[in-house]
Amino acid sequence: MTVVKPRLMAVLMALFMVSPLALAGDRFEPYSEARLEAAQAEGRPVFIEVAADWCSTCKRQAPLIEALLAEPAFSEYVALKIDWDAEESAARALGAPRQSTLFVYKDGEQIAMSVAETNPEKLRSLLEKGL
Repeated sequence: MTVVKPRLMAVLMALFMVSPLALAGDRFEPYSEARLEAAQAEGRPVFIEVAADWCSTCKRQAPLIEALLAEPAFSEYVALKIDWDAEESAARALGAPRQSTLFVYKDGEQIAMSVAETNPEKLRSLLEKGL
């Protein structure tokens, strides 16, 4: 499997005008409270990304998050995505103040939240909290 470096992914996104939500691919599932509860019942860590197509920070986060979630260390994660524009009430119910908010759940509890983070090492640390 070929891994695309985050900077290269950002360039490719810019060249092809690809939405970060469209890049979510198969790794992300649409958010629902039922899916969150099911993942927690399975004992799996959960990562939730709140994003919007028009958000420049979300566009910077997307390839970084995709690359991290593709790493074997984070393979147990259930990754859910909330579209800020379509599901703002669900995002706010979780505590998201805006788009570009990220959540980590472990053992049925929200253990971490990050807003507008684009530093790869800080994103890695965020994900490590769920393991």
